[in-house]
Amino acid sequence: MSKVEAALVDSVVKHLGMPDKTWLEQGLKNVDLSRQEGLLQIRLFSSTSEFEKYGRELTQGSLSWQRRFMHNKKQQSVQLSTETGPHILIDLSAPETEAKGMLECTGEYVLARDLMGQVFAQFEPLMVQQIDINFDHCSESAVLGCLTGLELAAYDYRQCRDDRDSIVSVPGLRLNLPQSIIERAVAQGLSVNIARHLVNLPAADLNPDTYALLVSELFSESTNSSVTIWDAERLKKEKMDLLLAVGKAAVNPPCLIHIRYRQDDAGARKPLALVGKGITFDTGGLDLKPSAFMRLMKKDMGGSAALVGLAVWLDRTEFCQPVDIWLAVAENAVGDKSFRPGDVIRARNGKTVEIDNTDAEGRLVLADALSVAVSEEDEDRPGAVIDVATLTGAARVALGLQIGALFANDKCLSDALYQAGIDSGDPVWPLPMVSAYKNELKSPVAQLVNSSSNRFGGAITAAMFLAEFTEDIPWAHLDVNAWVSETTGALKGPGANGQMVQCLIQLLENGFEC
Repeated sequence: MSKVEAALVDSVVKHLGMPDKTWLEQGLKNVDLSRQEGLLQIRLFSSTSEFEKYGRELTQGSLSWQRRFMHNKKQQSVQLSTETGPHILIDLSAPETEAKGMLECTGEYVLARDLMGQVFAQFEPLMVQQIDINFDHCSESAVLGCLTGLELAAYDYRQCRDDRDSIVSVPGLRLNLPQSIIERAVAQGLSVNIARHLVNLPAADLNPDTYALLVSELFSESTNSSVTIWDAERLKKEKMDLLLAVGKAAVNPPCLIHIRYRQDDAGARKPLALVGKGITFDTGGLDLKPSAFMRLMKKDMGGSAALVGLAVWLDRTEFCQPVDIWLAVAENAVGDKSFRPGDVIRARNGKTVEIDNTDAEGRLVLADALSVAVSEEDEDRPGAVIDVATLTGAARVALGLQIGALFANDKCLSDALYQAGIDSGDPVWPLPMVSAYKNELKSPVAQLVNSSSNRFGGAITAAMFLAEFTEDIPWAHLDVNAWVSETTGALKGPGANGQMVQCLIQLLENGFEC
């Protein structure tokens, strides 16, 4: 990289306001053990009986209304005031439920993350200057959830870009914990927040050029991760005409970003290949979206953002699993070079595709990127491939905004992803691949059509289109939303949610091997 290029990269990173120091790291740096003024004491309990017992002891000399509040208010977090200052008690025991057969994420990590994330909102009105957290007999999973919840709740897009009305100081954080669990939480929270920040960025700031520069800078000093950018010229040489067609009307040409993660002690493990949809803005192309549907289309690169976040986690934790990440990045713009309905385009793997709808562009860029991922050879040939994409509205209609749709050609991979979603509170739900629906992909002038004229089962036919580019490798497709419209759990909304970062981290930590 030349000096001019290096300066440009540095300029882009600063301009985009990427999170650098985490809230946890700043809090530990600001700690003052001698300071009692503005001290908030938080105590977490793994059982309701201990939670209630300590609450009774704490309110013994308090006013009657506070004792009644503690005894009668059925909730899992309670704020109390004593002579020594404010206290927050948190009950981490799983709530009773009668929702049999329903999808629920009630594990220790999930419960602790969401409760502590909600508690974070009380810090500013209490004018907290120091926080002392006592984890009592909490499990490591619950501790990780608590710390991650704080990190997620602390993320503020406007603060990252110096656009808040007031400066928020980070209170000192007193933690009597092993450094290893703190570092795990820092890595996990940061990786999700980076994915959120990328999605929150306006498309005027994050385009294919700046995205490539930003990813290059994120790993410029890494010893385990390397970044290669395939520009438009390289895409032409590789015959990636689907990706080129989607991005050719935009001012900034498309690119393919490859993040290669390797550790010397990974042994003979096969790499896991991950492919992300990176449409930095989607107008719909000539099949123009209605304005209401176009409003949030900066989030159409949410799949790729999740994989950048995962790459940050891999690098910080030095996780022992070889991984290749491929980001298909383009802007689906409107112009005199726009691809058209009725065009027939040849994919990298040689298959011809008739364009039925230019707003079904995500599957086109993914198809060429999947072709690259599965064509790697020798020690780089993946044992499994997973793509992540904000692909269809049909998946949102079926599952809502918080559940990712999961499609797979391999039951072992599907089961592992489902369990990882439950464990991490970043859930997915399996939907079927239906062979009878293959007729929806037939074209009279090409081998495939990119979108069915049938308005039913759109998420399924989109997944089946992608399956045409995965060869015989175990493959899964995650169709996600990447956005929350309101505050939920530890996430402040509206804004990006970092969907699938925690699920994929959990997949690796659960020991999935290709």
